[in-house]
Amino acid sequence: MEEFILSDLARVSGIINAAIVDKEGFLLFEAKENHEQSMNISKIADLLGTKDNFSRITVTSEKAILIVEQLGTGHRLVIWCEQSCNLGIIRKNLESASQRLSDYLKNAK
Repeated sequence: MEEFILSDLARVSGIINAAIVDKEGFLLFEAKENHEQSMNISKIADLLGTKDNFSRITVTSEKAILIVEQLGTGHRLVIWCEQSCNLGIIRKNLESASQRLSDYLKNAK
């Protein structure tokens, strides 16, 4: 199920890739496997996961925008976006995907 949610999210205009990381920081699934920008996904998500009580962190660089969404289950949803993307549309889709993933992961236990 998470594969379908992330694949749908990766089809949104401006999103380069999407991935889900577990509580320990291990990569569970990414929409586009072996994508150049996602080689260090676990390291990035783990670093951001050390921050206390966040729901979403957005990091902007010269090449891309990285968004890490903390899910209610402890998992993290990570997406890479083009620098010139429409963040409003992406955040709307991200909220929907986050809710669907949280619901699925809570019920999958």
